[in-house]
Amino acid sequence: MWPHIRAVLITAHLVAVTLMSIPAPDGAFDRNAWKDPTVQSEFAAWAKTLDTTPEELEERVWNLSRSYMDTRNEVLAPFGRYYHYCGTGQSWRMFVAPHRHPSTLHIDIREGGNWRPVYIERAPQHRWLGRVLDSYRFRSVIFRFGWPAYEGEFEEFTRWIASRAAHDFPDAESVRVRLYKAPSPSPEEARTGITPAGEFTRSVELALGARP
Repeated sequence: MWPHIRAVLITAHLVAVTLMSIPAPDGAFDRNAWKDPTVQSEFAAWAKTLDTTPEELEERVWNLSRSYMDTRNEVLAPFGRYYHYCGTGQSWRMFVAPHRHPSTLHIDIREGGNWRPVYIERAPQHRWLGRVLDSYRFRSVIFRFGWPAYEGEFEEFTRWIASRAAHDFPDAESVRVRLYKAPSPSPEEARTGITPAGEFTRSVELALGARP
């Protein structure tokens, strides 16, 4: 009987893992995040291809995604304990599109009443804590700060930066952590060296020990 039992167990495992591995927009149900320029540009591009409006397409995708996830959750429910105890869940999702409006981390300190940058992401002349912040593990964390769902994590990160800045810059009065969002350059702009304009979308300033 054991070969038959083993065949059933292997089949059940393959079914469970296959169902879990089917792509799903889990974690993407935040309409505020959908207002990000990158997401809106994707809706605009697909709406043009499908001969509809971005607003109508967004609503259809939202309703379809909700229905799909409700059905998917019902199908996966019987395997819930198996995923938990065997560690066969799928918590990481593939990227759905290139991020065309990325955020860049800026850190400034104020000394003598004047602000000066000490770290700018991917800027070789401003490298304070660069060995840590530029690591591949930290870069994935910084990427998340540009999305609405991670405001609390961004503030916690700023408090950690403030503790490091107070130690490394004893004469500093304040530290400011900001995110600068700008569109990625087009091929023509990249060839000509043009940098598209952007804006600071998130900023947290904390006082340090020194006083002006």
